[in-house]
Amino acid sequence: MERVLALLGHPEEKLPAVHIGGTNGKGSTAAYLEAAAIAAGLSVGKYTSPHLSSYKERITINRQPISLENLDALVEVAKPAIEQVAADPEYGQLTEFEVSTILAFLYFAQSDVDLAIIEVGLGGRLDATNVLHPLAIGLTHIALDHQEILGPDLPSIAREKAGIIKPGVPVVTARQCPEVLQVFRNTAEQRGAPIVTVGADIRVTVTRCTEAGTWVQLGYKDEAPREFRLNLLGSHQADNAAVAYGLLQLLKEKGFGGITEEAIAHGFASAIWPGRLEIIPGRPKILLDGGHNPDGFCTLSNGLAMLFPNVLKLAVVGILDNRPVEEMAKILAGHFTHVIATRVDSANAAEPERVAKAFAAAGVTTEIVTDPLQAIQRGKELAVRENQLLVVTGSLYLVGQLRPLAFY
Repeated sequence: MERVLALLGHPEEKLPAVHIGGTNGKGSTAAYLEAAAIAAGLSVGKYTSPHLSSYKERITINRQPISLENLDALVEVAKPAIEQVAADPEYGQLTEFEVSTILAFLYFAQSDVDLAIIEVGLGGRLDATNVLHPLAIGLTHIALDHQEILGPDLPSIAREKAGIIKPGVPVVTARQCPEVLQVFRNTAEQRGAPIVTVGADIRVTVTRCTEAGTWVQLGYKDEAPREFRLNLLGSHQADNAAVAYGLLQLLKEKGFGGITEEAIAHGFASAIWPGRLEIIPGRPKILLDGGHNPDGFCTLSNGLAMLFPNVLKLAVVGILDNRPVEEMAKILAGHFTHVIATRVDSANAAEPERVAKAFAAAGVTTEIVTDPLQAIQRGKELAVRENQLLVVTGSLYLVGQLRPLAFY
């Protein structure tokens, strides 16, 4: 990354950036930050992954996905440098994620954005995005995920995530278990980075959760708390919004004068992040959630219990093969009368038979519909006939593929 970016004139050094890492909640935190910054009148670039329906969604300015024309033009700009480095045996071929990260940096630098919000792809320490020198860093909730790459336990994963902490750059962290928080504190201290923690420096209280949004009170350091409505659903969004709130306060301290409490309130109430506890009204009503690991399934379970406590539910579920499918099935099984197991459109998909067997072992009636397009049609038919809520979950890839079909 550093070699290619040097050949391209270091576009990443031109970016006033916020770098966001963590396990779950990175995208939601980025969405709150983006919406508040746009409400403050800033031009805001955002780089996230994976996408839901179109690759262009990964690279946006003021919520508008990059055009194919711009993408093509950037590829032509970057191609000579990428090929030169790829031809050097010391480096070798770049990954797809490395290339897309370079394109995002180029796009935001060429567009002269006021703020670039950059989400870590995987881990942090060795992530392609970790060439940044940001204004501030956000760390969302840390949970077990990608253990085959990041390490077997929470402290190991936390050390990888903490790799984005830079000397002197302030950090905002969500509430963490003690061993994770200790890793973050130690790393921040070693690098002379001020650390702001949700739950201590940022006070957060959930006051109400409904299908219309989530209401929270947020107070930064000694300031009196203020109530905000979050457009995203579920009590877990309180911590994501609190991390974004802390990052916005740090940006204000760094001279972003347009970031007022009114801009933050407007942004939080208008933030958009599809596929995460997203309700699609109609008959049947459909809930889309890209919960893709045990922690995500726990969040979905809490959301279902809070938002739909007395509603019968059935689900279309597809999971990737490198996930603990059986553990995940146990977390959600109690919510569903019926599960339709399907196959995610990915080379790394778990076979539907494994998904069905896991939910059946947890006491749920299951069936297998291998084609996801047929699976959602089957789910819609059953949900209408039995007057149930239809939940689509298990993988962001599945949610992205089926989301367009949820609207009709």
